Amino acid sequence: MKVASFLLAFAILATPAGWYLAQYLFWTNQDFASREEFVEMQDQVKALTINFNNMQQQVEILQSRGVNTESSTSVEVEERIDTLADSFSQVALIADRRNVNEGMTNSSSSYLVGIFGLPRAEMTVDCAPMTNPILKDLVQTVDVGPIRVTMLEPAIISLRQVFRNVQIFEPELYARLSSAGSLCVRWIRGSTTSVSTHAFGLSVDLNIDGVLDVLGDGRTQLGLILLADFFKKEGWYWGASFGREDSMHFQVSREKIETWRRLGQIPDGLN
Repeated sequence: MKVASFLLAFAILATPAGWYLAQYLFWTNQDFASREEFVEMQDQVKALTINFNNMQQQVEILQSRGVNTESSTSVEVEERIDTLADSFSQVALIADRRNVNEGMTNSSSSYLVGIFGLPRAEMTVDCAPMTNPILKDLVQTVDVGPIRVTMLEPAIISLRQVFRNVQIFEPELYARLSSAGSLCVRWIRGSTTSVSTHAFGLSVDLNIDGVLDVLGDGRTQLGLILLADFFKKEGWYWGASFGREDSMHFQVSREKIETWRRLGQIPDGLN
């Protein structure tokens, strides 16, 4: 059936050229077509071949997505093509993950503590309120589109822009986003000396359909890979490049923080 479909499609596409050729061979007084006419017919055949190859590629793409090209109606095919959202939650290996943040710098624990000090005097492994006098007045809890976060005001403004872009260009992905946390004043998991960037209100954890990413396996949901591009454009650093991969984690880059400091949008801290 697949070969028959191709032959039928090619026959339809080739009809104009066949008709044109028949006119010159049977219904004109000329014994042969002129050189110019022959070249024109060659060009038409080439164009038809290109169209046929393009059609064949489209059929193969549809079949790879599980679309039955022989029995589906045009409406059914359209609906299935539009369900790219079905792949957002699929898990895949993150290609070249250590370089996904090229051009940006990690806002590390030591960097943030050096600027602002500890987010609270007594740190533990459990989430606690922020008491840092430099930052606490900037903390807000608001809706930023698909999720609700507690973060510093400049980070909230930036995050809203990220999600506005996602909503415009990837509305299906936008509708399936959920949060696994934002502000959480604590040590980094497994440490009692390094402060999490969540403790400064500069990070957010995201997932697709409420399914958490597996920490440290070098793999993630395809939707998060797509989402990372939107965050990178807004100056956010993706946790996929950490030594222990954490691809549901997005945090404001050092460059973004320095820009906020220069513009007076965030306190200059201890420096």
